[in-house]
Amino acid sequence: MEGKLIQSVQRAIDIINCFTEEDHELSLKDISEKVNLSKSTVHGILSTLLKNSFIEQNPLSSYYSLGPAFMEKSFLINEDLLLKNLGRKYLEEISQKFSVTANIFSYKNKHLHLIDRVTSPNLYYSISTSVKKIPLNASASGKLALAYSEELNIDKLFENLEINKYTNTTIMEKDELLKEIDKIRKDGFSMEKSEVEEGIYCISVPVFKLKNKFIGTISVMGTKEKLSKIKINLSKEMVKVSKELSKELGCL
Repeated sequence: MEGKLIQSVQRAIDIINCFTEEDHELSLKDISEKVNLSKSTVHGILSTLLKNSFIEQNPLSSYYSLGPAFMEKSFLINEDLLLKNLGRKYLEEISQKFSVTANIFSYKNKHLHLIDRVTSPNLYYSISTSVKKIPLNASASGKLALAYSEELNIDKLFENLEINKYTNTTIMEKDELLKEIDKIRKDGFSMEKSEVEEGIYCISVPVFKLKNKFIGTISVMGTKEKLSKIKINLSKEMVKVSKELSKELGCL
């Protein structure tokens, strides 16, 4: 049985619902017309929403948009689902533009988990891997976790012998891995060159949420020949995607 509606609350919800992907920034007049309320009434509700960070106002244009409180609350939703839903369009763009398979990995409890994958219909080969657990010292996404996660400690990784040799190019020395991590932080992406499986290359970029917390990666895996040819353009595009998706997730 439906309860009684509180008019002021419903009006606030109606104002919030005025903002869409097409209309992400609106004037007082725009909102007033959309909800069919006087400017003074709308202004009072906006002022309350503004004070509580559910609405923010552009100091130059005076236009309104949704505020940071929504992003903070959004992480009470399943984080993997949010990452998958927001990241899907980026996977499709990368896959279509470069004819590759693009993946999203979620990072939790010191482990990386595949949560989505898009394969280009123009891809004439497929790649599978026998490695089930994503290695931190060898994989492109694993090295990103070492570079950006606050939970991981490289010293403990080596002390506890949590590293494995997969190929002749697998990084097994701590100093070499530290140099690789410094390069990753400088470049904004990670490269895996036959370090997990012979002939397989991988490029990955980090994904961050609110307060710059590392929560996963976007990754492209392909043959050495394929990724070597498109590395420069692909890495630039992926760094751009990393920034755009992280911004959507609340990282400033």
